[in-house]
Amino acid sequence: MSSAVPALPAVAVVGAGPGLGRAIARRFGTAGHPVALISRNADKLEGIRDGLDAEGVSARAYPADVTDADSLTSALDKAAADLGRIGVLSYSPAPTFPATAGEVPDLKALGFTAAAETTAESVRPMFDMLVGGALTAAAAVLPGMREAGDGALLFTTGTTAVLPIPGMSNSGIALSGLRSWARGLHADLAGEGVWVGHLSIGLPIVPGTGEGDPDVLADRWYQLARDRDSFETTVGF
Repeated sequence: MSSAVPALPAVAVVGAGPGLGRAIARRFGTAGHPVALISRNADKLEGIRDGLDAEGVSARAYPADVTDADSLTSALDKAAADLGRIGVLSYSPAPTFPATAGEVPDLKALGFTAAAETTAESVRPMFDMLVGGALTAAAAVLPGMREAGDGALLFTTGTTAVLPIPGMSNSGIALSGLRSWARGLHADLAGEGVWVGHLSIGLPIVPGTGEGDPDVLADRWYQLARDRDSFETTVGF
């Protein structure tokens, strides 16, 4: 009689950059989950995949723009066809901040606006990236999770999801809305075996900085997804 262990469901890492996204892929991948890497830049995505492959992590790259619903949905559907049911969705696209401890980012150059300068036009790109893509990704993977009675949706945000920050009001509108929706989804799906979690990070994500180290944050996400005993965790504030 066969005693084979069932294959673990796939993990889709949407916003798979070289920092936290790669770390999340590595953490779940080393635990045995096949990994789908999704982000807009195909060349960078291939580099991340090759690096993970060298570490023994089974990962495939699926280039897609999170602000393009058709592109993102197609990537997630292709990943499920290749790797099997997506049982974990990690959603964490964000503007690229400096990866050097103590370096102060130029908020305006990254597209952030102060409250008095915030307009519908300045909010829209943040909404499309941070909220619209999350809604699209969740819609693509939730039917399979609900049918299986098991799944996890992991939404990573920054401080402005919880607390206002001068100079970052347009992202605050988007991220606080994402947090509110994710909390409601957490409640809606609680009886179906699908867990929704929110991790808000209030410090720079820089290797070798303790709580802000991407590998430390990825391990926290892994443990939260396993324990599934609360909706929200904050780091750094």
